[in-house]
Parts: sequence; C-alpha cells; structure tokens
Amino acid sequence: MDYLGKKCPVCDRYFHANDDVVVCPDCGTPHHRECYEKENRCFNADRHNDGYDFNTDTDNSATLDNVCPNCGEHNEKDAFFCKHCGVPMTKEQAGYQRQNGPYSQNSQRNNDQNSQGGFQGMPFSSYDPFDPMAGVDKNEDFGDSVTAGEAAKYVKQNTPYFIRVFSNIKKLSKSKFNFAAALFTGIYLMYRKMYKIGALITAVQLGLMILYVAISYSAPYQEVLNNMPAMSFGDMSALSEFVNFSAGLSTLQVFMIYYLFAYDLIRIALMITIGFTFNRLYFVHCKKQINKVKASAESHEEAENKLQTKGGVNIAIAVTLMISFAAVTYLPFIISNFF
Repeated sequence: MDYLGKKCPVCDRYFHANDDVVVCPDCGTPHHRECYEKENRCFNADRHNDGYDFNTDTDNSATLDNVCPNCGEHNEKDAFFCKHCGVPMTKEQAGYQRQNGPYSQNSQRNNDQNSQGGFQGMPFSSYDPFDPMAGVDKNEDFGDSVTAGEAAKYVKQNTPYFIRVFSNIKKLSKSKFNFAAALFTGIYLMYRKMYKIGALITAVQLGLMILYVAISYSAPYQEVLNNMPAMSFGDMSALSEFVNFSAGLSTLQVFMIYYLFAYDLIRIALMITIGFTFNRLYFVHCKKQINKVKASAESHEEAENKLQTKGGVNIAIAVTLMISFAAVTYLPFIISNFF
C-alpha cells in the first residue's frame, strides 16, 4: 500500500518513497521502522480491542501529499518549496512550470540557445522571470558544502535575483549593485535577517539621525541660523563673510554647522557602500546559516523543513524600523509646530 502523504503517528513526519515502513498486522497502522522499534509496539495498540482499523479511519483517508508542479516530487503538505528541485509549491505556476520550469526541455533548449551570452545556459542579460532558480542547476556548488537548491530554499523572496547573483559571485567573483540595500541600508539588512550587522548599521544610522535632528532644533543652532549671512554659490565675498562670522561662534556652534553638512555625505557614502557590498555579505550569511541548520538537524527531512522556516525575510522588523526612523525625522517638526 502507498503511504505517501500520510504521517507516522510516532514522529508525526510524512512518509517518503524510500522510507522503511513497518505496518501493524492488527490494525494496519504504518510506522517508520525506527519509530516502531523505539515504541516497541503499535502506536494504536490501545485501540485494538475496539476494532480500530487504520485503513478505514476517516482521519487517514484523505491524501495529504503535495506534488511538485515542476518535477512531480512528493512533498509535505505545508512545504513552501519542493525538496527536490526548489521551485515554489504554488498551484498558479503549475502549468507554466511543467512546460518552462528550470529542468524542462523548453527551458534547457532556451538556455542552450543563450549560452553564448552567459555561462552554462544562464545568460547575463536575461533569464526567465518565472524560473525561481534563474537557470541555475539546483545541484550547483555554491561552496562551503551548500548547493543552489539549498540557497533557494533559504532565500525565498526574490529567489531568481539572488540565486543568479550568488552563481556569478561563486563562478566569476562578480556581483551587482543592490539598489534596495542602498536605499534602505540597515533596515534592508534586518529585513533579510542579517541581524548582527543590520543592528549595528541601523544603530549607527539612528544615532546619526537623532543627533542631526537634535542639532537642527537646538537653541544654539537656531541662533546661528538666524544670524548667518546669506550665501550664494560662487560668491567669494559672501564666503569671506561667512568665515568671519564663524570666527565669532562657539566651538559647539561650529561643530553643529559642519556636522549638518557632513551628515548627508556620511549617509550617501554608507548607502553606496552597502549597495556595492550587500550581495556578497548576504551570500556569505546564507551559506553560514544553511550550514548551521544542517548541523543542528537530525535528518535530511528535518533540515529541509528548517531551511523553509529559518530563512526568508522579516517584514515586521522592517516595518517597525521604518516607522521608528519616520518618527525620529518628523515628530520633532510636528511637535515644534503644534505645541
């Protein structure tokens, strides 16, 4: 009898095609052999006297198997990605994936035609946006005992972009400028669950912003602002007047003026730096986290399940940080104008 899609009642894990299954001769309940030997009896032994029959139990009659729309592999019901090929387990893509998935004949033919523009069937200029692996083989070695398929399961959101970038980094040592990381910097790092470096950069940004806002609304700076001579670009006489004006200011007031000017330069420099380095940092982060998951899992199936829950993004923390930055920026202005 085919027990795919049904769970072992002892460990509560689904049966797979190659599992060693032991079936109770009295009631027909299937168990993993190791689970049966651990219990040393049928899980439903207490129900035998009541005439229990696993095969007629309505709770077990419906199949729970989740068949991959791309490769046909049997997966757990709540799986987000196929454990075999890594594609999303979504019904909406089923028809398309079967014809144009990463391992279909159509996809291979298209990759072969474009191979001169990239490497191993993955062109630099274009790739199938519906292919979650972006033309990269799921078994491609990303280094540190991590495959492309494992990386795809961990990345989740925007998988085609990152898998393609990771492959370029590994094979050609080339990356791309990440505009989302540049625009949101620390917030984007936290969004991608890079908590340590993300928290550090976010704290630096928030500290610089708080100091900027505090100086902007402080009495000493307002005094400087009210008495500062008017200046225009290229007006040397006005520049000379400003130098003379600065000579009469306190050290604190001079610091305030130059800090407000330097703040934008620091912020822009940080954005550019994060934009150029994020993809490489994220690549290293993903491999490190994947290996941690695999080291802590007791079986391959457990590692597969953990990869689909540990990775992805943290939307809640990103929204919270964006609200915090907005509050720091605009709340003092609102308070100063209404109170």
